[in-house]
Amino acid sequence: MIQYLKSTNPFENKETAMEKKRLFVLAPIIAGFFAVAFVQIFVYPGRQQEVWHLFEILTVLAAFAFYLPGAALGAIASIAVGLKFIPSTSGMMLDYSRLALMAGVIGWYASRQHFQQEHLGRLLMVDRLTGLHNYSYFIDRLDEERQRADRFGSRLSLIMLDIDYFKPFNDKFGHQKGNELLKHMAEIFKVQVRGVDIVSRYGGEEFAILLPNTSHGAAEEVAERIRAGVEISDFGATSGTGTCTISAGVATYPTDADDDLQLIDRADEALYRAKEGGRNRVVVFGAENSKQEAIS
Repeated sequence: MIQYLKSTNPFENKETAMEKKRLFVLAPIIAGFFAVAFVQIFVYPGRQQEVWHLFEILTVLAAFAFYLPGAALGAIASIAVGLKFIPSTSGMMLDYSRLALMAGVIGWYASRQHFQQEHLGRLLMVDRLTGLHNYSYFIDRLDEERQRADRFGSRLSLIMLDIDYFKPFNDKFGHQKGNELLKHMAEIFKVQVRGVDIVSRYGGEEFAILLPNTSHGAAEEVAERIRAGVEISDFGATSGTGTCTISAGVATYPTDADDDLQLIDRADEALYRAKEGGRNRVVVFGAENSKQEAIS
């Protein structure tokens, strides 16, 4: 039985770590606002305008840490305390305006930088044609999931898939149709797996699917479901290219392999057997040997 796990996307983990760091920053900023307000009201009641500049520093920190929301809240809190406890002078309105403008600009800039970094980080992990994860991401996740399997004594299965006769397909119908077929396959793969499974374009017309905490039998079921889904898909009918099929090889860690690279080799070997055996089929590494031993 396939067990469902919480997602371990490294990008999500990075975002979670950043959120925790921001929460650690939030506490001293809030404490700082209260401390400065206390100093203005009780310690230096006659020098509030000089202490006011500390509010500017705290607002800038809030803008850097929490972007536009932090800038807005910091400016509102600072100005509210200023209007309440600082004697009104001709220069104070200019100070308030400068603070609001400065916080807004810094908050906008910080938001823009954060968005660009986030967008770049996602692009580096995604294959632009299919929208699946790319080879580099797959290798990183394979190492993480293998370590997780070691830590919890669980199993990690890998499905290697290859589109049958893809080169002749490209030669006959052109690269544009070939690209459409790759994207079509990617959509089928994504629909047929769990949210915690990692679907990647391994290279060319070859794909890899990591299945955390999944046994031989469960991984074979997933691979067979994908194979059948591809076979009955409507791509050939809508594109006029005829039926398209895939072959798949399945291997499981630590049953079939001792490390990451060996797991890839074993799944690739099973894929090779599937293609040698006539294509449009799923082969599980070791299954053929087990059958031969049982017969003998």
